[in-house]
Amino acid sequence: MQGILSEIGVSILAATVLGFVFQFFRQPVILGYLVAGALIGPGIGFEFVSDPANIEVISEIGLILLLFIIGLELNPRKLLSSGRQLFHAGIGQFILCVLLGVGFFMALGYGLGDGRIDALYLALFCALSSTAIVVKLLYDKFELDTLPGRITLGILIFQDLWAILILAFQPHFTNPRALLVVMALSKSLALLASGYLLSKYLLRWVFEQIAKTPEMVVAMSISWCAFMAGVGSWIGLSMEMGALIAGVAISTFPYSVHVTAKVLPLRDFFLTLFFLSIGMKIPVPDASLLVMAVVIVLFVIVSRFLSVYPLLSWAGSGRRTAFIASLNLSQISEFSLVVAALGVGFGHIDQRMMSLIIYAMAITSVLSSYFVKGNHAAYLLFDRFMERIGFPSPAKEKEEETGADHYPVVLLGFHRGARAFLDRLEELAPELLKKILVIDFNLEVLRELGHRGVRGVFGDIGSLDTLEHTHVAEAHIILSTIPDMLLKGTNNRSIVTTCRAVAPNAVIVATADSADQIDALMSCGANEALLPYALIGDHLARFVVSSFRSEAA
Repeated sequence: MQGILSEIGVSILAATVLGFVFQFFRQPVILGYLVAGALIGPGIGFEFVSDPANIEVISEIGLILLLFIIGLELNPRKLLSSGRQLFHAGIGQFILCVLLGVGFFMALGYGLGDGRIDALYLALFCALSSTAIVVKLLYDKFELDTLPGRITLGILIFQDLWAILILAFQPHFTNPRALLVVMALSKSLALLASGYLLSKYLLRWVFEQIAKTPEMVVAMSISWCAFMAGVGSWIGLSMEMGALIAGVAISTFPYSVHVTAKVLPLRDFFLTLFFLSIGMKIPVPDASLLVMAVVIVLFVIVSRFLSVYPLLSWAGSGRRTAFIASLNLSQISEFSLVVAALGVGFGHIDQRMMSLIIYAMAITSVLSSYFVKGNHAAYLLFDRFMERIGFPSPAKEKEEETGADHYPVVLLGFHRGARAFLDRLEELAPELLKKILVIDFNLEVLRELGHRGVRGVFGDIGSLDTLEHTHVAEAHIILSTIPDMLLKGTNNRSIVTTCRAVAPNAVIVATADSADQIDALMSCGANEALLPYALIGDHLARFVVSSFRSEAA
């Protein structure tokens, strides 16, 4: 245990230092993590970490939490609304990439037949994209809930299903059996059905009992994730698949935003170890290895545009969505490393090919940071190029929706002042109720808001992650109506400071407990500071003055 703790400490220290250096020079932080892993690992580094398996085991927790959060992010209704586009791209991308890969690598001299299946393995490696890298980068850019983001995520989920089939077939690549595929699909459906039934009839009831204790909501969610991951492993599937289903089950609950916001820091910690573990696997290269790794990287990028782009275009997607989704998926999956390791164990491929895939994945991991960061700018260049060669965008092509639920007015907390505000607004302009988002911890309040046609989200109004995740940055007006004496763990000054950082252009209205708090709130970024007792006094004074003037008249 002491060795594991010390190696984790060294790894986190190296990741922090290299991550800071790369961020200072405006380079992807993921690249810093990979370099840090290479420097402290046993491959080409200083062997500060002598047993990378310790880090790799712990980093797997990061992948499990990542798939859990993907499930929380996964709105089945929105995903299915992509319909035909997603179905065609999800199925066709993998098949096309494998066929292209087999032909390409056979042309380069890799074998397929007579006991050699190198070309098949390379094609499979190149057909899968990295869920860990893509989702993290899209989440950091707040693009997971855009149309290209949803399509990208949907294709990644289809790739996870293909990955299950690969695992089922891999031990018998030279003599595949259809029964194994049927069993794998049956297990997946059984896990999905059990997760749905348990969440509907047991988990929902449990959450209702503990909703008033937000800490328990998070703890129960992580326990549910661990349970489903364990069940997935027990029945012969991956723990990651179980975690994904666990997240999807909670995504329909009002607590999903709160759970996501609280689990994110934990996920980021373990994902840092995941990228470090990849860096530790990087071996000492030679010229031929590096050249072939670059060839594989180029093939991955080209194959995405030869598969994803035409399939999405054929299914009716716009040029922007097809291009951005293709660019987002242009990397090699971390799952390819798992397949490669198993392939070495089965004697299907040699260790050199394993090293080749590690280098190719490391290169695509770095490139993906730039690709996702600049995907919209790259699309503009591509669009101009297409216009110059005679393929302009359709004149009536509609602007593709962002798909995110943005609300112009956000209410932070729902107390008496907020209730009175909604009651009055319902009388004056009931159509505006659909433009309001309320964030609160009270489950009964959220139910009431739902009956009134107002969108309510279970979450911590003092959490930066919660505010970002609920797209508060898009709000025009942010209202905090709960006085400090009723807030727990935060105050209006802290809330105003956080809201101003998230939504620099919004009008922020906060509540003060006393007159001396007004200046403090205004200095933190509030546009207006309400003093309830002053408003009561003003109303009463007007009433009394009006009464006396009426008597005098």
